[in-house]
Amino acid sequence: MATINIETYKIGYTDQFFFDTNVWLLLFGNLANFKPKDQKEYSKLFKETLQREIPIYISSMILSEFANVLLRIDFKQWKSKNKFSEVKDFKKDFGATEEYKKSVQNVKELLKSILELPNIHLISDYFNGINKENILKDFDTVDFNDAYLAELIRNNNYKVVTNDKDFQKLESKIDIITNQI
Repeated sequence: MATINIETYKIGYTDQFFFDTNVWLLLFGNLANFKPKDQKEYSKLFKETLQREIPIYISSMILSEFANVLLRIDFKQWKSKNKFSEVKDFKKDFGATEEYKKSVQNVKELLKSILELPNIHLISDYFNGINKENILKDFDTVDFNDAYLAELIRNNNYKVVTNDKDFQKLESKIDIITNQI
């Protein structure tokens, strides 16, 4: 298939999208002034999908990655703010703090905002019927989560919207919408 520049992409009426975690982080991740040009481009496409009621499919893996990235960012900020010189453990040390509880509440609100979008469609992971050999082959090139998601995207004929080049490394038959060309 093709890698398509997000700046020139025109949404078709039959398009079905799958947004990668990095795009959800740009759209909802409380990362103010983080890659503002990217945020603008992906926000524009996202807004159009909402206005035109174009489906965006999402899996539990995307939501899990989204939550974990945000919690890990807060963990790093907690360590920096408190100027810890010794190594701190995410679960044991940070997980017992009020800051962690606040972070979890914030992430839950963000997840709820995503899940309540009118054009969001939750999908099953279909792991029992997915081609595991394709996943393991792609795992030679990209991380396991991306290899798995690529197979899920291929099987459902979604267009992946992503802000990194990982999917471009694959010899896959998926359309990739990105500004990372």
